[in-house]
Amino acid sequence: MTFEDFRRWALDRSLQATRRWEEPHDDEFQVLLGLDDYGAFHVVPVPPIYLKKDRGHVHWLGGALPDLVANRSLQRIAFRTSAWASTNPKYEDQPVDDPKRTERLWLQIAEKGRFESWMAPIKRSRSDVPTVGEWELYATDEDGLSGALPKRIRIALDKRAGSQGPTMPAADMVLGPWDVPDDLFPVQSSCGPLPNPSETATSSYRAVFRPESPGPMIISQAAVANSDDAPPDYLLGALQALRETGNDEFEGPPLGEESHYFRGKLDGGRLQRYTALWRYPTVFCELAVASPSGRFKASDVRRYAAIQDKRVRAELEA
Repeated sequence: MTFEDFRRWALDRSLQATRRWEEPHDDEFQVLLGLDDYGAFHVVPVPPIYLKKDRGHVHWLGGALPDLVANRSLQRIAFRTSAWASTNPKYEDQPVDDPKRTERLWLQIAEKGRFESWMAPIKRSRSDVPTVGEWELYATDEDGLSGALPKRIRIALDKRAGSQGPTMPAADMVLGPWDVPDDLFPVQSSCGPLPNPSETATSSYRAVFRPESPGPMIISQAAVANSDDAPPDYLLGALQALRETGNDEFEGPPLGEESHYFRGKLDGGRLQRYTALWRYPTVFCELAVASPSGRFKASDVRRYAAIQDKRVRAELEA
């Protein structure tokens, strides 16, 4: 797929998503689109915790994007956001203060050594949903594009080394930032393909969530195999490891073709962990919650496992 093909997909996908307004967070334009080395597309929303910060998605791009690009093996990315604009020089630095300000949907599209910025006008109404106009090319590298967003995106793409391994569709089969509490965010340096994937795995992904001050943690992972034999083997190995480390099995709702639930201790007993494991013919899944002081309970692992399983079934049906 060429840069032009990716650009066309990103522009079309962004307009379609912005015009739907189907979900409560659909008007949160801060979304990263990507194409990896294996020809798979990625859609990654900015975690809610960053949208509450002063620098919002700029802070996320600077801190998380290099790891995200590297661990998902992304070769091309497009970052979608919205921003105020003003034609009045008086408000050049603070367009939000202009009573006649306009809103624009922005898409920064880039690969290593190439960068484009596109915009589309947004009109909001108190009585109806917003409307979005058509895309226009705003600027390219040849125009001397500068600023915080281009800088951070270029750094992320320039720092990436080799491919880490296929992560799709497994990355869509784990929990996302909208599935967990707002004070938790994905630790991108710990998110990515499983460290020791089987030769039968066609893709794998692990997502790790925690608050800014380490303590509670949610780990969600999935592996997609090219044969029906692998998921049962993955499950047997995980069951053996949990039992050998003193975890006890407890009851939980059935998931997939086979599922198990365990409770145990971590970090010398400081953390209580609850784990769910289940499988489908070609997919193995694991979900664990751990916390001190009992923040997470058995009911939490059941609930989050059900959310992850909904994602898995949606991918399998697709």
